[in-house]
Amino acid sequence: MKKMMMMCFAIILAFTGGCSMSDSQKNGNQEEAVKPKDMDPKDLPQVSAFQDEKTREYMASTKEVEPGYYLLESKLKGFTMLFPEDGEYLSDYSTTDEENSESIGFQSYNKKTNILLDGQVSYYREATFIDDPETMLDQVSKENGYKGNYSLKKEKEKNVYSAFKKNKFNKNDRKYNFSFMYFGYIKSKKMSNLGIVYSFIISCKDDDQACSLDEKKAGALAEKMIDSITFLTDKREK
Repeated sequence: MKKMMMMCFAIILAFTGGCSMSDSQKNGNQEEAVKPKDMDPKDLPQVSAFQDEKTREYMASTKEVEPGYYLLESKLKGFTMLFPEDGEYLSDYSTTDEENSESIGFQSYNKKTNILLDGQVSYYREATFIDDPETMLDQVSKENGYKGNYSLKKEKEKNVYSAFKKNKFNKNDRKYNFSFMYFGYIKSKKMSNLGIVYSFIISCKDDDQACSLDEKKAGALAEKMIDSITFLTDKREK
């Protein structure tokens, strides 16, 4: 598996607010009498997202948000995002300070398409640095060896900064000698000091199996994941 970026920043104080979920994610995050992590695995969907013990701790519901995708909810209840049914949590690429920052690493492999997705989403609240796009994009660029510009998508509750690059592996004997990398950061427009850094690497895994991955398909998959990231509302009293 290719190395995913790990970002380390100073985190301060306690979080006091957030943003609301999209309608589709609200529908996928209906309260259940028993959470997936507390259910018998035999009663859960027979897919990696629920059958892997570590991964199902992040699953908000057994209801599909859309075919092949369920809803992940961060343990700090800071954000939700789509999560592929064949995805698995990676402890080596995940960290939390149990209060104001959380990084979730995962890997998803679609055996039918031979497409591998490595993802990492890092959430920060009460972090002053997250409000400065210039500082954040400079740091993200350094972490990813990137010297280009970022696109900016302005949405109602967040600004999404995104960049893309195609990597070629040093192993020239590989049939699928490339990967597509999408990275950037998301700034909440509702709350100060609240944001997310993300990285998604998409590639063909097995040289012995057909793989039709191209920039268009990789971009569509990355966009789906990025667009699904939604800040949650913190209901704690200020």
